[in-house]
Amino acid sequence: MKTKGCLKIFSILMILIFAFNFNVFADTNISVYVDNEKIDFDINPIIEDGRTLIPLRGVFEKLGARVDWNKNISEVVIKDKSNEIQMLLGKNKVMVNGEIKDIDVATKMINSRTFAPLRFITENLGHIIEWDDSTNSIYITKNNNVPISQNRILTVGSKENLIALLEYNSKLYNYIWREGRAVLDNGVSMDKSEAETPATSPDYESDNSDTNNQVEGVQEGDIIKNDGKYIYVNTFSGLKIIDSNPANPQIVSTVAVPENTSISEMFIVDKKLIIIGQNNMLHIMNDTMDSKIMIWPPRQYDDRTNVLIYDIENIEKPKLEKEYLFDGNYLSGRTVEDKLYLVSTKHINYYNYDIYSKDADIPTAYYTDVLTNTKYEFTYDEIKYFPNYIDSRYMYTIGIDLSTDTHPDVDVYLGGSDTIYVSKDSMYAAIADYSYDYTAEQTEAFNPVYTSGTVVYKFKLHDGNIDVEAQGRVPGNIINQFSMDEYEGYFRIATTSGEMWQNTSENNVYILNSHMQIAGRLEGLAQGERIYSTRFAGDRIYMVTFRQVDPLYVIDTSDPIKPAVAGELKIPGYSTYLHMVDENHILGFGYDTEVNQWGGTINGGLKLTLFDVTKPNAPKEVYTDVIGKAGTYSELLYNHKALMFSLQKGLMAFPVNVMGDNYKTEFNGAYVYNVKNDGLSFNNKISHMDEDYSYGDEIKRIIYINDYLYTFSDNNIQVHSIKDNKKVSELSIRQ
Repeated sequence: MKTKGCLKIFSILMILIFAFNFNVFADTNISVYVDNEKIDFDINPIIEDGRTLIPLRGVFEKLGARVDWNKNISEVVIKDKSNEIQMLLGKNKVMVNGEIKDIDVATKMINSRTFAPLRFITENLGHIIEWDDSTNSIYITKNNNVPISQNRILTVGSKENLIALLEYNSKLYNYIWREGRAVLDNGVSMDKSEAETPATSPDYESDNSDTNNQVEGVQEGDIIKNDGKYIYVNTFSGLKIIDSNPANPQIVSTVAVPENTSISEMFIVDKKLIIIGQNNMLHIMNDTMDSKIMIWPPRQYDDRTNVLIYDIENIEKPKLEKEYLFDGNYLSGRTVEDKLYLVSTKHINYYNYDIYSKDADIPTAYYTDVLTNTKYEFTYDEIKYFPNYIDSRYMYTIGIDLSTDTHPDVDVYLGGSDTIYVSKDSMYAAIADYSYDYTAEQTEAFNPVYTSGTVVYKFKLHDGNIDVEAQGRVPGNIINQFSMDEYEGYFRIATTSGEMWQNTSENNVYILNSHMQIAGRLEGLAQGERIYSTRFAGDRIYMVTFRQVDPLYVIDTSDPIKPAVAGELKIPGYSTYLHMVDENHILGFGYDTEVNQWGGTINGGLKLTLFDVTKPNAPKEVYTDVIGKAGTYSELLYNHKALMFSLQKGLMAFPVNVMGDNYKTEFNGAYVYNVKNDGLSFNNKISHMDEDYSYGDEIKRIIYINDYLYTFSDNNIQVHSIKDNKKVSELSIRQ
């Protein structure tokens, strides 16, 4: 009898449980009110695990939010003026204002309708939600929420969070770039091109050129350096140190670098030689490769940035003092006094991993002290990320005090920059960013619109340390490091937004305060064109835009809150690099142009233009020279380091390949000019080639030491007298 009674009770309990479960997934009869106004649903809310899920629209739109369903990546995007929530269907990790968060009930698709958790979304939009058990009702009170601070630095925290961040990024990347479904406010792609004070303290007097740096007192690396007596040059057979005696230059020593290290650039600081190279570690492929690899096989090598620091007190026997291997590819570096600052980025090839598995082998960040054979690995709690930052790279910021034996200051961020600008006290890393635009009109249902902008992270430099300070965002994209500048406590940036070929582009200047908030702006310049070059100089900004003519804008920023166009000049052609001669004269290097038979614009020869901006409201062209015809090219057009310029010496030189008719090379070598404040004139041309082309004879750099000009190709160095242009000597450096 007792057994039968237990069975009866058990049966009743099971009926009640099934009945309850049926009710929570069927008609819950829950009422939802927003500011006491009842919301009508065409499909009733449901309850799962004690959480109320409601149909996407209705409530959230009443709260002033835009709700979008991106069918291509199965993602819900909910956004108001202050907040953005991204929720992938069926995932328990969500993005709230760029921060990854856990949720106990995931967004679901039921009968072709999307249901999302009400309390989580409401509270994360900043509103108040209450449950009234007596009436089976939910009451939401709208709150005047304050925009969340953008200057937050978060840590990844766990492997699961890292996988979720990569998954959100990969899906958005596919949507924007592979599906081609998003509308991008995007007119310009970033260049990877990348500060004038001697970096050495020689114990002899010398008159010599330095790398063409962007910022005075901030040294940039290059493939050639000199200290006035010795020349340091990267060659096919290693880095060579050369006695610069013009009558008889000699190789003093060859610096031994690891055989698998390819030298990118170098620095000279006092009696230190710093070599930055790319060191790739090869892997032997395993026959038992993971069957879950999704698109392409694993990479067969690891990208690593090799930093080698030598004591060159004894110039004939450089001594290796420090060597580090940092994960990823070298982006750019600077030295300020005796401190080295650099950035490397490591692409996380997420397609090589099953990102849906908790057992996925996602690589963590590390660097190696080679001389002590010590590997430093970063935990998930040490890997940082910026909210709303979209990228699948590790970015290493590295500071090294060259005067001490302290460890490098290394931080790792989930994300990566393509362009940096460095002043004496700060480093700015710029990143192309694509943000959901809830104000834009969709061309197709369920295809949210994303607009492009530039996010800039500001870092403080001090005593070899790099500390993040703030972040800011501006509309549009930049072209290179010369799009950015720091002046009297403000950060200035020039961008192009829109699409030139759709005639929607326009050009802008934004001035940000120390907290990276926009303080002043000048927008809408040269509609239908894009920026080709920018130069900042004190209270002025010089900007060249182009489509069919070359407008040079002179922009006055003496009032940083209200920047304004002071004057402009329109001439044929355009400049891709602007160089300051003095405060009232600028040199432009670019192309001459002409209109073809179809009304389009084609490039002609390489064009040099000297602008007089003494009167900012009336800039004028005072000198023009066009070198060669269509196809003429110089590295200077995209790399400012190829220019040797000295107003004090009255000399300028750069490498060039001159084309004649039918794209036939007429000359390959270097052009030399005499320069003064208000004019320049052709002086000489130098070539390392005979009549026939020879690989490795193209001149790459030109420097001067005292009264001699040194030209460098991969094969040779030639020395010419500045006084009479005669060749004095030559040295083979190929072997």
